[in-house]
Amino acid sequence: MSRMTTQSTVTDVKGAIDDIVDKTDLFFSLNELKSAGARLLSITALDLGNELELVYHFEKGQSVINLHLKVPKGDPVQSITTVYPSAFVGENELQDHFNVSVSGLNVDFGGKFLRIETAEQDTLIKPAVGPVPFIKRFWGRCREECPANVNAPKYIRQIAEGNPKAGYSTVIEQAPLPAILGRVCFAPCQEGCRQEKNENPIQIRLLKRFTADSCGRLKRDVSRAKLTGKKIAVIGGGPSGVSCAFYLGMMGHDVTVFEKNDRCGGAMLWGIPKYRLPKTIMEEEIIARFEEAGVEFEKGKEIKSLKPILNKYDAVYISIGATDSYKLGVEGEDTEGVIDFRELLTEVNMRNKLPNVGQRVAVVGGGNSSIDAARVARRLGAANVTLYYRRTEREMPASPLEIHGALQEGVNFEYLTAPVKIIPGEPLKMVLQHMELGEPDESGRRRPVPVVGSDFTVVIDTIIKGIGQSVVIPKDFGVEVSRRGTIVVNDNYETNVKNVYAGGDCVFGPKSVIEALRDGRKAATAIDKSLGGHGWPEPGVDLNEFVGRPTNIEEIRLQEIVQVRELAHEERVKNLDEVELGYNSAEALREATRCWRCDWNE
Repeated sequence: MSRMTTQSTVTDVKGAIDDIVDKTDLFFSLNELKSAGARLLSITALDLGNELELVYHFEKGQSVINLHLKVPKGDPVQSITTVYPSAFVGENELQDHFNVSVSGLNVDFGGKFLRIETAEQDTLIKPAVGPVPFIKRFWGRCREECPANVNAPKYIRQIAEGNPKAGYSTVIEQAPLPAILGRVCFAPCQEGCRQEKNENPIQIRLLKRFTADSCGRLKRDVSRAKLTGKKIAVIGGGPSGVSCAFYLGMMGHDVTVFEKNDRCGGAMLWGIPKYRLPKTIMEEEIIARFEEAGVEFEKGKEIKSLKPILNKYDAVYISIGATDSYKLGVEGEDTEGVIDFRELLTEVNMRNKLPNVGQRVAVVGGGNSSIDAARVARRLGAANVTLYYRRTEREMPASPLEIHGALQEGVNFEYLTAPVKIIPGEPLKMVLQHMELGEPDESGRRRPVPVVGSDFTVVIDTIIKGIGQSVVIPKDFGVEVSRRGTIVVNDNYETNVKNVYAGGDCVFGPKSVIEALRDGRKAATAIDKSLGGHGWPEPGVDLNEFVGRPTNIEEIRLQEIVQVRELAHEERVKNLDEVELGYNSAEALREATRCWRCDWNE
């Protein structure tokens, strides 16, 4: 007996449901499955001698359903593409390998798929037959949840196929810094993964990192578009500026990035601790993108007025980030021993210094920067680090992953607590009060209300202020700013000044790296179009890529997440070494093959 599976093989799937049908009730069963939302996975053919057994494999919810149809050899079989259009590939294979006559077969979706890959022209293996059926390809929920719509399903497949180098370029199509994102992104894509409901999402962020690390984060052998002769200035070398510069350069423009520091990176440089993002890795990747796109970098150059720039360049993109911090607004906050989180993180991350913060450290705030400051304080030798936040953990804006990491490293959390005043002296003291949650404020979170008579005092060596960043725009830029101090732009990232665009934190306030990269890419498209170009290709569905669905969904569902190797908790707080060690090739392959390939639907 020979056996052939047209797309992939089903073998003894645990929990599979088998149903025997004949020609008369096949389509009744198919329509029932279609109405129930079942998806066709593949078709298997079994040679039984005088007859063939065709097995149609479906995914319904978390189960696999197999319809078994036996037909005498030589008898025609009615195509099921009228119900499940994606069956055209399997049925075409039945004709080739088993000489099955499939009636009414829509062979090729209008010439989209069955091509000889090496042909110089789009030569079909077979001509299209019959009417073109309706086809739907979706992004997959993971891609939909990504602010930059990075094609996660595709690069995960490329890893599973043993081609992480191709996966690296797939990420860069929409977000140019995979090595950085693979370390610092908070991965909203994983919240969209269908396996998240079982707390078993694909580790998309770590797989993205693997594509970069396996390629050494080096410059790729890629070509820029034909040079346009147009010159664009990018003010600020943070993620949004790097992204805009890269895509504009790849579209053939001459781009110069002006950065007031001696290195690019923006908040990634000064704000993200080395244990999350080693600065050598960050610099390697940014330099690689600049070299690919022919971007010039002017370091130590702070731009305070746009007039000289506009005289030399065809367009300007402002991406200076959020450059200031909010104050606590309490008595004594300018006392010695009270520092801003930006000051601490800049000293450690940019200047490679290890300031003495003492043994007792208090951090006030609830965002990721506060968590970063607390975890850095532990690495600077503080034995007792406590983070005070005026709401509960549920309202805390910090990433759950970062909160978990801080708890592992011995950081204490005091919720529903806020400072009242700071008392200078030796020792330094801070008066706090307990809070309770009242009605929601403009952010949608319940407003913290002081509990009368709940004041208490703590003795502290260092107090770190970490309640958020603010935006300060130079007046001589001449751009319109909002009440919050951010630059006002339209949907195309244009400011009120002709040929001046803006994006990233200086427009939207402090956001994530992936959102900043998206802004830069979209602004690059807007600038290119204003200069007569067509813009960078927007994320879309590639109908020339056929996606075979795995048939062993039940088996895949039982596979656990491949946990990433990390430094031991007791070792982390002794240095600033990277905590996550990343996947090796075998681990990445195992994790990538857990993907359900949700971006193919019919």
